Amino acid sequence: MEAAREYNERVAADPGAAAEQAAWMAERFGRAGLTFDGQPMRSFLRPHFMTRAQWDALRDGARRLIELAARVARRAFDGDTARLCAFLGTPADEAEWVALDPGPPDVVLSRVDAFVTPQGPRFIEINSDAPAGFGYGDRMAAVFEELAVFRAFARTHRVSYRPSAPALVEAVRGAAGSAAPRIAIVDWSDVRTRGDQEILREAFERAGLRCLLADPRHLEVSEGRLWADASPVDIVYRRGVLSELLERADEVRPFMRAYRERLAVFVNSFRCRLSEDKAFFALLTDEAFAHLMTPDERDLVARTLPWTRRLEERRTVRAGREVDLVPHVVEQRETLVLKPAHGYGGRSVYVGSDTSASAWEDAVRAALGEPWVVQERVTIPEEAFPLHEAGQLTFPLLKVNANPFYVAGAEVGAVTRASRDPVINVSAGGGSVPTFVLEG
Repeated sequence: MEAAREYNERVAADPGAAAEQAAWMAERFGRAGLTFDGQPMRSFLRPHFMTRAQWDALRDGARRLIELAARVARRAFDGDTARLCAFLGTPADEAEWVALDPGPPDVVLSRVDAFVTPQGPRFIEINSDAPAGFGYGDRMAAVFEELAVFRAFARTHRVSYRPSAPALVEAVRGAAGSAAPRIAIVDWSDVRTRGDQEILREAFERAGLRCLLADPRHLEVSEGRLWADASPVDIVYRRGVLSELLERADEVRPFMRAYRERLAVFVNSFRCRLSEDKAFFALLTDEAFAHLMTPDERDLVARTLPWTRRLEERRTVRAGREVDLVPHVVEQRETLVLKPAHGYGGRSVYVGSDTSASAWEDAVRAALGEPWVVQERVTIPEEAFPLHEAGQLTFPLLKVNANPFYVAGAEVGAVTRASRDPVINVSAGGGSVPTFVLEG
């Protein structure tokens, strides 16, 4: 985009000022709680820009996709959760918990991973099981708006940022059905995204709500209530992912009991795990399940989702042609991505074009019989970002992943992640910047 090129030229025009602003930003990130694993969030000197048309398509498409997926998850297999879990390959211990139904909505908060392409957004994953980044996005945008280079740019370009925290606070309050619920943001005390949770705790408290951060190992059940730090909890804003909670089930029994017995409202409920499963795109894009969607919804899926299948021995259709799935996956390595259906943080993802033929075939054979998915590879957009590192100002070409948030259907913002690696994830060494919209 022309605006991004012009912004980079402003940075390049004064390397000394760029060095000063990079140092200031790192120090400001630390003071503002923009930390990941206790260190200032890795970032760049330029935010991500989108045109208004790009933003509207991304925001509206993500909202429609999340709501469609949650609805289809309740209708698939005639509402039989056990059969849906079998299709998705959901681990048995997780299936037991997602089968419990506290009633809709299954998804109040979510985040979508997307690529913004000339043909429109392509959505790669839905993240509803304890999505992070709402607080980071808002706070990063505020810091960027203080940068001298950003202020100079904004004098000649009308830019806007849509905050997420105010809508999140109201959505959580609304889920509790109370004007003044007592809220616990629940996650492990040593989690790397603790800074994001601190920012959101402050947002709840600014709205006049009592909110605390609690480790699921330290919660108690007494007198028919869930308690944290000697206070009863009305609503759990759950940030611990289900798989990790179950890995440490003996340590979190009161917390899980509170969920089973509905001693507090949980946002999100464990049922969100169904529609955010990486294998769920295999359901949405499989011709066998097209009857669950309207023609307009099928068009949305065709335009925005990559072809996806559970990796298994079967016949299926790709690009209008019936294929034998496993040999097709081996032969078409360079057009595909292979990933575990229940992983997160960019772990164990194989990008076919970056994997040798022998390693790819070994990975495919090892994944058979396990809950893995194969997905059409979408060309990843690349942009040059100004990076000041080790005393040098460079403009590396980075792969860009836009991440719009979802908060109960409200208009909220996004963050963007960028990395040299095709597996774009902050956990895997990428960096994060706020997303601004170019108006006009």
